Amino acid sequence: MFPTVADVLALPALQAGTPTVRAGRSALPNRVRWVHVSEQRQPAGTLSGGELILSIGAAVADPAADHLEYLTTLRDAGAVGLVIELGQHLRSLPQTLVQAARALRFPLVELRGTVRFVEVTEVVHAWILNEQYAHMQFSQRVTETFRTLMVDSAGVGTVVAEAAALLELPVVLEDLGHRALAFAGDVAEDLLRDWTVRSRQALPAGPAEPSGPEGWFSAAVGPRVERWGRLVVPRRDADAERVRLVLTQAADAIAVLVRIDASSPGIELEAQGGLLADILGASEASESALRVRARALGLPTGGPFAVLVVVAPAAAGEGDRAALEVVASAVRHTRRAALVGPLRPGRIAVVVSCASLDDEPDVVAELVPGLPADRVRAVAASDPAASFAELPDALHHALQTADVADASPDPAARAVWRPRHLGVRGLVWRLRDDRRLLSYVEEQLSPLLRLPEARRDELLKTLRAYVETDGVVTAFAARIGTSRPAAYARLRRLSEVLDRDLDDAPTRLSVYLALLVLDQGSTGREAALAPGR
Repeated sequence: MFPTVADVLALPALQAGTPTVRAGRSALPNRVRWVHVSEQRQPAGTLSGGELILSIGAAVADPAADHLEYLTTLRDAGAVGLVIELGQHLRSLPQTLVQAARALRFPLVELRGTVRFVEVTEVVHAWILNEQYAHMQFSQRVTETFRTLMVDSAGVGTVVAEAAALLELPVVLEDLGHRALAFAGDVAEDLLRDWTVRSRQALPAGPAEPSGPEGWFSAAVGPRVERWGRLVVPRRDADAERVRLVLTQAADAIAVLVRIDASSPGIELEAQGGLLADILGASEASESALRVRARALGLPTGGPFAVLVVVAPAAAGEGDRAALEVVASAVRHTRRAALVGPLRPGRIAVVVSCASLDDEPDVVAELVPGLPADRVRAVAASDPAASFAELPDALHHALQTADVADASPDPAARAVWRPRHLGVRGLVWRLRDDRRLLSYVEEQLSPLLRLPEARRDELLKTLRAYVETDGVVTAFAARIGTSRPAAYARLRRLSEVLDRDLDDAPTRLSVYLALLVLDQGSTGREAALAPGR
C-alpha cells in the first residue's frame, strides 16, 4: 500500500537532485508512510513512524553535533531514512554522519542538486492517499466477495477460484498431508508439479510472510485448535498486504462453509471425486495434467491400478454421503494409495494402486469384504488392472458394468461383477434405448404389459422364474414355491395371456430377451409400458 524508500528516490522530482545513497542501502525496501520536512535537532515527538525525512542539513551542520545520537533518535522515532540537500548549510555530508548511518544501517541520501521539497511531498502524499483509497476499495471488494460466497453456501472450489481471481495469482488449498485439494489460477502441469515435495519445503509462516526456497505465502485453514489445511499462493513476487487480506478471508470462508455443509463428504473426497470424474471424461491431451493432479493428491501414477465402481442403494443426501464414507473407510483400511469419489448419484469410483498386474485380484478381494451390504448394492470392477493412461477406459467399463449389475434382478448375486460376467445383459444394456429393441419388447410382452399393475407384476415375476429355469417345471415349481400341478396351471395362464407356446425353446429365448430389456432401468421400462405402443 505504501511506496518504498527506493520508490521515492526514483521519482523525477528527487532524481533532479541526483540522489546518492551514502548508507543503509539494504533498508531501501522499507515502506514510506509519509514524507516530512524537518530541520529539528530533537525530532522525537514529531514523528509517528514510517516518515522519510527531507532536510537541507541545518540539524547536522554544527561540527559539535552528535550525529550518532541524532540518527539514533530519528530511527527510534520511526523514521525510515534521511535525505539531505547539499548547498547552503553543507557542502558535503560530515564523515561522522555517514559513519553513524552506516553503523545503524539507516538510509542516508545526499542530493547534489536543488530539489523543490514541496513537489516531492505533493507527489508522495498523493501516491500514498491514492494507494490507501485503492486498498480500501479492494478490501471492501474482498469482504463482500467472501461474505456473498458464505451466504450462498458456495463450494470450496469456488472460494479458491475467487481468491485466485482477486489476486490474479494461482491459489492452492492443501491438507496437512500437503495434498492439493483445490486449485485455481494456473494450469495443473505448472502449478502442481512436484507439489508435495515443494510444499513441505515451504514451512507455514504468517499470511504476509513468504517462506521456503520459492517464497510461498500461506494461511492456515480451520479453527485454531483444529487446523486441517492451508491456502497457498506459490509466488514470491506477490503483494504481501493483498495476499494477507485475501488468504485470511478466504480461509475463514472455507472453514465456515465446511462446518455448515452437513451433506458434504469432505473436501478430500470431493477433490478425489472431481479428479475421477475428469479422468473418466479425459482426452489423451489432458493426461499429463491429470497425472500431475493425481500425484498432488497422493496417488503414484506409475500404476497399475485396480478400478472399481460401487453401487450404493438409492438414497438422497445423507444416504449418498454415508455410502461414500463407508467406501472411503474400507479403502483406507487397505493402506494403499487410492482415489475415492462419486461419479454420479449412487455410483462411487475407487482407483487403488497395485504392486503389480497380478496384485489386482488380491486388492479387490481385500477391499470388497469390508463393504457392508446395507450400504452397497453391487460392486463392479474392470478387468484386468489398468495403467494410468488406461484409467478412462477402465472407469468407463467398470461404470457400465455397475449399471448393468444394478439393473439385474439380483445385484448381489456376485461379490464382484466383471465385464465378462455380463453376457447378453451387457449387449442389451448398450442397446437399451434403441427404438427397435423397445418395439421388440412390445411385440413379445404386449398382452401382459397392458394388465393392471398388480396383476402385471405378478405374471412378470412368474414368467421370469419360468424362463430362468429353462422350462424345467420341477425347478420352476421350486422357484415359485408351489406344487407341480399348480405350476402347470400358472404356466397355462401365462401362455393364454401371451398367446404364446412357452414350451417352445425359441419362444422362451425370445421372451427372456424381452425381460432382460425390462430389467435395464426406467428408460426402457417406461418406454415399453407407455400407453398406445
